[in-house]
Amino acid sequence: MQRSRGIKFLAALAAFGLVAGACGSDDDAGGSDGVAEFTLFGAPTGVEGDALSGFIEVYNEETGSNISFTGSDDFETQLRIQVDGGNPPAVAFTPQPGSICGFADDGALVSLEDMGFDIAQMEADHSTYWMNLGLCDDGMHYGIPWFPNYKSIVFYSKPVFEEGGYEIPESYEDMVTLSQQMVDDGQTPWCFGFESGGATGWAGTDWIEDILLRQSGADVYDQWVNHEIPFNDPAVVSAFDTFGEILLADGFVLGGAENVAGVNFNDSPGPLFQDPPGCAMLKQGSFISNVFEDQPGHEEGESDEIGTFPFPTVDGNGGAMGGGDTLIVFDGADVNVAVLKDWITPDWQCTLASPNGGGIAPFGGHGIEGVERLPGNANVDPDCYDTEQSKAFATAVTEALAANTFAFDASDLMPAAVGQGTFWTAMVDWSRGASTADVTDTVESSWPS
Repeated sequence: MQRSRGIKFLAALAAFGLVAGACGSDDDAGGSDGVAEFTLFGAPTGVEGDALSGFIEVYNEETGSNISFTGSDDFETQLRIQVDGGNPPAVAFTPQPGSICGFADDGALVSLEDMGFDIAQMEADHSTYWMNLGLCDDGMHYGIPWFPNYKSIVFYSKPVFEEGGYEIPESYEDMVTLSQQMVDDGQTPWCFGFESGGATGWAGTDWIEDILLRQSGADVYDQWVNHEIPFNDPAVVSAFDTFGEILLADGFVLGGAENVAGVNFNDSPGPLFQDPPGCAMLKQGSFISNVFEDQPGHEEGESDEIGTFPFPTVDGNGGAMGGGDTLIVFDGADVNVAVLKDWITPDWQCTLASPNGGGIAPFGGHGIEGVERLPGNANVDPDCYDTEQSKAFATAVTEALAANTFAFDASDLMPAAVGQGTFWTAMVDWSRGASTADVTDTVESSWPS
């Protein structure tokens, strides 16, 4: 089924033990005595995983449920292993909506219609666009929007910009010029981190996507997602070459482009907190601020020294690109469904939002300092967030959801063999010296027929 939805883009400010631990089991089959009892499986680990566990602990205390969370740095691979082995988790949440219909086509998922969700209300609360990402060939919905993140964001060191007299770039050309100015001043402009276990390379795809949608527009971007133009189309090649003006430029990247695939994306903000800072800028999704306090050398209050600016225009064209996590259900027991219907309400999203729920959450916050998650429901109060930055992000997200202008990044929507495979490895190969023509041709040849 063609998933082209006329994407509109928001103008924004964005191993084995793991398998056993996260797998569904007889205990996951809806619990007993009307109490939900299952293990939620997802990608977040570290403090982000702690925040999700904290959220679930609050929920368990309030409802008497017995739910736990298991996260995996190799989530995509492990989930596929579990499903193919006939032992999936009861509930998972995926950052790759492009994989949802594959699981549904295999008969592994339960549809929202069969679980009694009000689709019209969910479209109003979470946007028709996001809901349609889980709309499959049988006309049924299989994805429950949970929480998004912005990716069209550049984080920067305020002290570096102030001391250097640098101005926020408004265009990509300005950003390249600024980067060269920093190099001339003896400052390394950029930090990168592509390493992410079995998902290594995904952080590089975000650059291609942001550039392509600005250079060629939403229609071409949409055609690319749906393979109405080939992966090696001149528009895509141009996006790679434009990214190369930063990633492959002499002195622009801390450690050199050839080494970014060895730097974990969660560690990529670290040099921003060094004294003096090892880099001045980092392009990442809004979620990356959740790991600032984990960085070596980070001191209390230093997160306030990191500012953000929107990914700049290309050829005068703006836009925004984001991702997000979508719940998928393998065990549609009534008690499990009741939990999921709770989790997507404004009240429980407020608990998920921040450590104390901004002081207004009816059930409090998740309790993990420094971690905030953006709302997947358009009716969540931005005051659920502790920081002004997250309040601004949340306001933009809720406005986008209400206006049905929230959109996902391309790799998350492409077939798994590409979006979770060859596109990722192409970014690694390209950063290590492979030509644009070679990597785009390779990805094109891998597209499922």
